[in-house]
Amino acid sequence: MSIIANIIYYIVPFIVLLGVLVFVHEFGHFIVARLLDVRVVAFSIGFGKKLWSRTDKKGTCWQLAAIPLGGFCQFLGDGDASSSTTDEALENLSEEEKKGAFALQPAWKKILIVIAGPFFNYLFAAILFFGMFWAYGKMVYPPVVGEVFENSAAEKAGISVGDTIISIDGKEITDFLSLSNEIQLTQSDPVEIVVERTFEAKMLPEMMPVCGKDSEYKLIGVSGTLIKEETTLEDGSKQCHEKVLPIVNNVLPDSPAQKAGLQKGDVLIAVDEKPLASFAELQQYIREHQDDEVAVQYKRRIPLQAHLEEKTPPGDEETPMPRRRMLGVKSVPDLTVSEKYGFAEAAVAGVKETYDITAMTLRGVWQMITGQRSGEDVGGIIRIAEMSGDVSKRGGFIGFLYFMALISVNLGLINLFPIPVLDGGNLVIFVIELLIGRELKPNVKDWIFKFGIMIVLALMVFATWNDVAHLLGRFFK
Repeated sequence: MSIIANIIYYIVPFIVLLGVLVFVHEFGHFIVARLLDVRVVAFSIGFGKKLWSRTDKKGTCWQLAAIPLGGFCQFLGDGDASSSTTDEALENLSEEEKKGAFALQPAWKKILIVIAGPFFNYLFAAILFFGMFWAYGKMVYPPVVGEVFENSAAEKAGISVGDTIISIDGKEITDFLSLSNEIQLTQSDPVEIVVERTFEAKMLPEMMPVCGKDSEYKLIGVSGTLIKEETTLEDGSKQCHEKVLPIVNNVLPDSPAQKAGLQKGDVLIAVDEKPLASFAELQQYIREHQDDEVAVQYKRRIPLQAHLEEKTPPGDEETPMPRRRMLGVKSVPDLTVSEKYGFAEAAVAGVKETYDITAMTLRGVWQMITGQRSGEDVGGIIRIAEMSGDVSKRGGFIGFLYFMALISVNLGLINLFPIPVLDGGNLVIFVIELLIGRELKPNVKDWIFKFGIMIVLALMVFATWNDVAHLLGRFFK
């Protein structure tokens, strides 16, 4: 791949991604501070040398800096861009200026300003999801297996083309995205998989004894599942009625059904390719074809076990995909559907998508904390750059927007972690101060922040090490 193509696919999307998300995060702090009459001295996208700056009517310097790896919102009274406060910086303020200094605000104002950054990241993600779902719908890939890779965990487990994957380790699978997520998150070995497979059984109806006497018609020897349904009438009263579902409840001994292999729990879906909506339809069809061989199509859930393996997903040679845990199956492209949403439905779906990503991320973090998962998944700025390039190349504009929303959720979530120097750490300190009715002693805060800086630096070094190892492994394994 040429240098120009690399710039287009990797560097430009990365700078756009980071710039937008940093702006959203810092703008959350900024706008809430403005609403609470706290003065913002500087709003910067990037660090280091100023490339462009402009000061607005309220004295805030808006600037772009040379190193596009973050940003900051500096308040009046802050000693530097990291928002650390010194007595000297506060002493140089006039009484009027002190009214707008962040460090001198009541704890409740500080809490609202601090939490606004992560909140805006979440809000931005939900809005992006909403916009994509409303404008384009949501692409859904049903968990139906279209291809099983040779020598894969799926092939060894006995998964076949046409199987529908129902659950992984008891977790419901609704589409191929949830399948992929669950494969990455599950730590069990082997993995318990339930698939639903379609079978066909050919049977010739026979006269059979039922309840001690011969049946009136020839039968295949199965009974359906009886359920009771309750409906509400126009006058508000309730009415119960019984319904027999086309789900096998019992198979008579030595019957055509038993000989053909039907079992309790099998779902009867068609007879001679005629779809069945109820068990009564099957009975009627058998009565009308007493002397004919009938082909009954049915679905059965089958428990399987798979030993997942780390492999490199198929991809182009110029952009090899990183190794990851794989089951080894592909979806059926022809079954892909686009779910269309109205305005309200898209808004609900956007919030739900944001929640699902948060839950999935927290689950992965908890697995790392408890030792169930390796720390190799901790990535930093290099990994984000790599992934933003891959997504922009393979997924186009919509794929890039989805990735931006995903990273926005993760940025908001990480900043809420109770680590000093992050928004979550500051939030904990301000909540404590609110509860005790006074500020913590300066030397206590100083030690807390030093400890937080050590943690953050250690995580940055660890993430960078992982990123470099991952990048090398991607191209040289």
